[in-house]
Amino acid sequence: MPFNGNMLRLARRIRKVSQGEIVTKLSHLMTQGTLSKIEHGRIQPSSEIVEAMADFLRFRVGFFYDESYLAQPPVSYHRKKASLLAGDLAAIHGKSEVLRLSLAKCLDAIELETDGPRLPAIDLVQFDGDAKEAALAVRQKLRIPRGPIASVSKVLEDSGVIVCPFNFGSDAIDGFCQHSFGALPSMVFLNNSLPVDRMRFSLAHECGHLVCHDLPNPQQEDEANQFASEFLMPSDDIYNDLRDLTLNKAMELKLYWGVSMQSLVMKAWSLGRIGDQRRKSLFIEMSRRGWRKREPVEARGFVEKPALLEMIVRAHLNDLGYSRDELSEMFGIQEQELGKLFPLETKKPKLRIVSSN
Repeated sequence: MPFNGNMLRLARRIRKVSQGEIVTKLSHLMTQGTLSKIEHGRIQPSSEIVEAMADFLRFRVGFFYDESYLAQPPVSYHRKKASLLAGDLAAIHGKSEVLRLSLAKCLDAIELETDGPRLPAIDLVQFDGDAKEAALAVRQKLRIPRGPIASVSKVLEDSGVIVCPFNFGSDAIDGFCQHSFGALPSMVFLNNSLPVDRMRFSLAHECGHLVCHDLPNPQQEDEANQFASEFLMPSDDIYNDLRDLTLNKAMELKLYWGVSMQSLVMKAWSLGRIGDQRRKSLFIEMSRRGWRKREPVEARGFVEKPALLEMIVRAHLNDLGYSRDELSEMFGIQEQELGKLFPLETKKPKLRIVSSN
């Protein structure tokens, strides 16, 4: 099996290491020109070079011989801030790609058993471009009762979406998604360092992309935000709660709906329950108190703990008899990286093992 230069570039993105840094570290083995030719598939490196690069980049040797298809970064669907550095974004995308490749290998041996209807695909033209109406249609399709959603991640996973939480290493990006491809279902990659209210909105936002945006368009982020707001806070259900909204009332509603105070202010304004001046004054007061960065109450009672990703790994460890070292070898990562990408805390999985016969 030939060395795959694309996997070397992927490893460098994840570790945020340049070609020059590798050459400086391994100058006794290669030049800049040699490394460039290795990455572009012009020459095959010696086993000594591969082992040295794997050690430096903290991957297994087998990682660099993986012939799997590498997806393009999902640049179209993000909840991120402009302050996010390009190198940090590339590293986050790289980690998500390792997760995707690892899951593809896992799903050869198991089948996911979902508990609800599949997430639908909706053309917003059917709803005259109204993402809010699409959100209500999805709630109905997924049989979500009126009122707050107890767990958005469970709703998504019950509909066949795999939610992949990991530490992005930055609070400038909340999450992104990938549509289903081949044998892999749709996936949402979620920053697990977020407060729960922000996590819930991000999950609903990515759900909006998966449902409404097969192809990108200039309005997609606004549409996904509108979808998320209505998905989490249906207008008919919350309308009366938002009359004459105050910050104290927003705190109480946050505990009931599991959304941020800022989202509640915007919802009240969008429904005409408060005017422009009231919205502005509420945000000014929140900024004065430092609540735009950290709100004074947490959304207690809401838990967003995706389970499918961990359950898939547990199935290999518990039912298929893999050791952690063997599983790490299959993924091409070092064993200590396994727990960083795949948290291993939940109970025995509910998955069906596929017979190899």
